Amino acid sequence: STLDDITCDDLQIIRVAGVIVSDGPSRVARFCLIKKDVSATRALSNAAKRQAKRSESYLNEAIGIDRSILGFRSIVEDKLDKETQIRKLISMGALAAIELSKSDDIPSQEQAVAAAQQGTGIFSLQVSTINDLLQDTNYNVRVFIDEFSVSLIDQEPSEIAAITFRSISCLFKWNTSRSEDTKVTLSIGWFQIDNFIPNAPFGVALVPMLDSDLLEDIESSSESQNRRSRFENCEELPFLAVNVALAPKHISGVTCIKLITIVPSNLAIGVDLAFIVRLQRYFLGALDRVDQVNEEDEIAFRTSNSNTWLYAESQRYWPLPNMQKLFDARQNEVKGDSEMYIERMTVFPYSLSLSVAPSRALSNAQAQNEGPGAAAIHAAVRKGDLSLSTSTVLGVKIGRTNRTAMAVARGIFKSIVVDALLRCEEASLALPGISIQNYLSTSTQVTTYMMAHYLSALKSNVPQLIGSLAVFGNPLGLIRGLGDGVSDFVSEPIKGLQKSLEELDPTFVFDGVARGTGSLARATVGSVADSASLLTQTLSKNMAVLTLDRKYAQRRDRTSLRESSDGSAPTLMDGLGSGSAKLIKGVYDGVSGVVSAPLRGAEKAGAEGFAKGVGKGLLGLVVKPVVGLSDAATDIMIGVKGSVEGGTYNVIGKKVESMKRANHLRNRRAFYGKQRMMKGFSQQDAAAAQLMMTTRLAGEQFLSFVDMGNAGVLLLSVRRFVVITPDVNTPFGKESICVKYKNISKMDVRRVPTPDESLQWGVLVLLRNPRGDGSEVEVITCQHEEVAYEIHSKVVAACKEKSLTTKKLSSKSKK
Repeated sequence: STLDDITCDDLQIIRVAGVIVSDGPSRVARFCLIKKDVSATRALSNAAKRQAKRSESYLNEAIGIDRSILGFRSIVEDKLDKETQIRKLISMGALAAIELSKSDDIPSQEQAVAAAQQGTGIFSLQVSTINDLLQDTNYNVRVFIDEFSVSLIDQEPSEIAAITFRSISCLFKWNTSRSEDTKVTLSIGWFQIDNFIPNAPFGVALVPMLDSDLLEDIESSSESQNRRSRFENCEELPFLAVNVALAPKHISGVTCIKLITIVPSNLAIGVDLAFIVRLQRYFLGALDRVDQVNEEDEIAFRTSNSNTWLYAESQRYWPLPNMQKLFDARQNEVKGDSEMYIERMTVFPYSLSLSVAPSRALSNAQAQNEGPGAAAIHAAVRKGDLSLSTSTVLGVKIGRTNRTAMAVARGIFKSIVVDALLRCEEASLALPGISIQNYLSTSTQVTTYMMAHYLSALKSNVPQLIGSLAVFGNPLGLIRGLGDGVSDFVSEPIKGLQKSLEELDPTFVFDGVARGTGSLARATVGSVADSASLLTQTLSKNMAVLTLDRKYAQRRDRTSLRESSDGSAPTLMDGLGSGSAKLIKGVYDGVSGVVSAPLRGAEKAGAEGFAKGVGKGLLGLVVKPVVGLSDAATDIMIGVKGSVEGGTYNVIGKKVESMKRANHLRNRRAFYGKQRMMKGFSQQDAAAAQLMMTTRLAGEQFLSFVDMGNAGVLLLSVRRFVVITPDVNTPFGKESICVKYKNISKMDVRRVPTPDESLQWGVLVLLRNPRGDGSEVEVITCQHEEVAYEIHSKVVAACKEKSLTTKKLSSKSKK
C-alpha cells in the first residue's frame, strides 16, 4: 500500500537477479537489477490483484473489524517507526529503479550476467560497454611442433652450438571474459644442446638422462634405429612437462593461480672452458649489438657492410632488428609488479650429472676456420690465462706471453691449477623440489625465492663436486661403483631365489650368486682401475705442461682424441699395445728433443734461442719419458676396465652414460665462399664441409660439393677441388684427384672409355702446367650425364669466382 498504482506498473518490468559466478578461486553470489518484459496477461492479472486488495481494505474499514479479533498482534510504536523507515527506503529504491529504467541504464538479464562475471558494479559500466562483454569467445588451441633448432653463430662467423627441441606439444584453453579457468599445458619431448667447437671433449653439452630400461632398449636396437628410438619415447618420458591453471578474473585484480606443476627430467651436462668462454662472448656481443642498434643509426646500419652479414641466397646485407626498441616498448606496457595468489605450486625434484673437461688444442686448419678471435681464446684457455671482473662472469687474457722465468713458472702453475679444477667426471647434483600452497606474493618475490632455493641446493652439493674431481681420482665415482657391486652381490641371489621358488628349479639360485659375485668383482676392479686412470692421466697432462713444449702438448691432445673417437671399448691387450707405443714415443721425444729443440731455437732467435732450446731439450729429456710412462699406465688401466666391464668408453676410460651416448643431431653448419656467407641449413652441405676437414683442403673455405654416387664425391673449396673415391682401407675414402683452379686451362664433358672397354661419362680437365709424371689431363668419371654436367658447371663457376677475387685483390694492391 506504500507505492501507488503507477509506480507498481513501472516496477513490473524490473527484477532482481542473483548470479553465482567465479571470483578468483572462490564462488560468490552477486545480485543486480535486470529489465524483463511483462506479457499482457500478466499485467491484467497484477491489476486485478491490486483491485482486490483495495476492495478488501475498504470493506474492513466499513465494518470496523478489529485486527486483534482476527488474531493479529497490535503494532507497538517503535515497531511502527521501523516499518515506516523501511517503507521509505523501499519507496526511494523503487523510484531510483524507475528512473534508471526510463533512462535505459538497467541491463537485460544476459547483460547483467556478463557484468556480474566481470566482478564490477552493475551501474559502473555503460550498457554499450556491457554489450561488448556479451561477445565472449572461447578458445581451445593445440600446437604441436615436431622439431625446431636455434643456431648460435658468432661474429667470425662460426657456429658455436645448436639448441634443438623435439616433440613440443602445447594446449591453451581460455575465454576473453576470463569467467572460466584458463589452462596451459606444455610438454617438450626432447631438448639437446650440441657443442660444435672443434676437438670439444663433449660433443653434446646438455641432454636428458634416459631411463635405464630405455637405454637397454636403445642399446639392443640396431645402429640405424638407435637415433630414432631415443625420440619415440618423448611423449612418455618428456624432457619437461608444465601444467598451469589460472582461476577466473578476481575483482581485486590479483592474479589467482590454482595450480602450477613442473616436472623436469634429469639432465647430463658436459662442458669445457673454451665452450663456456665462447658462449659468454657470443651473448655479450649480442647485447652490445642490440645497444648499438637504435633509431638514429638504423639507416646507416642497413647500408654498412661492417655491421651486417651477407646473406648468400639474396646477395643482400641482412641487418639485425632493433631489439632495444621492442624491449623498451614491452617494458613500458608492464605497470609495476602485479600481485599473484598461488593456491598450489609444485616443482618436482631432479638431478644433474655434471662433467667438466679441459679444452683441447686446435689444429692449424681448425684455427683458420674458427677465426683469429676464437683461436686466441682456445690458446689463452689452455694456458690458464683467466680473469674475473665485475663486468663479465669469466674472461681470458688474449695474446699474453711469458717473457721472464717467474712469468713462465706462474703460467705453468696456473695451467696446472685450472686443469685440476676443471676436470670433473659426472658429479651427481641433487636439486630438491619446491612446494608452495596458499601463497600471496609478487612475481619478483616468487622468482627470488626459487633462485635462493636452488642456490642453497647447489651449495649443499659442493662436496659432491669436490669428490668427483679427477685430480683426486673421482673418489665418489669409486664409492658409487663399489656400492653398485655390493648391491648386485646382495640382490642378484635374492632374485635367483625368488625365481627358483616360482619355477621350482634350484639352478636359478646358483645363477643369481654367480651374477652377483661377477658384478661385485667387475665393479671393484673397474672402479679401482678407473680412479687410477684418472690420477695417471692428470699426472700426464700436468707433466706435459712442464716440458714447455706447446706443440708437444697439443699433439698429445689430438692423438688422444683420435684414439677415442670411434667410441669402442678397449681391452687389456689394446691397453698394453697402446701403452707400450706411448712409452717408446715418450722416450724417443725426450732424446730427440735434446737435438731438435736447440736447432729450432737457433732458427728463431739466434744464440738466445739456442740457449733456451738447450734448456727445453734437457727438461724434455727428463719429463717426456715420465709422461710416456704415465700415458702407458693410463692406457693399461683403461684396458683393464674395458676387459672387466665391456661397453663403450670415453677418452679417460669412464663408462659412457646417457650424455655421451647421444651424438650430434645434425652436422655443423657450412659457410660459403671467401666471405663465409650464410645460407639456409643444408645437411648435405654440412656433411660435405665436415668431410673436407679430413682432406688436404682442411682450413680452406668451403664452396660446394657434388655427389657422384658410387664414384665418390667432389669437394670444392675457394682455391681448388678434390675428388674422394671409395676405399675399403680408409674410413673417409681416398683422395684421387686434386686440382687448383688457376691450373685449369679448359674443361669438357664427354664419354670416356673404361678399363673394361665400356664407355662412361667423364669430365676432362686440361691443365696449364703438366703434372710431375707428365700428365696434362685429369679425368673425373661418373655414371650419369647430369652429374657430369653438374661437375662441369660448379667447377667453371668456382674458377670464375676465383678469377674475380684475384682481379679484385690485384686492383686493391695497385691502388
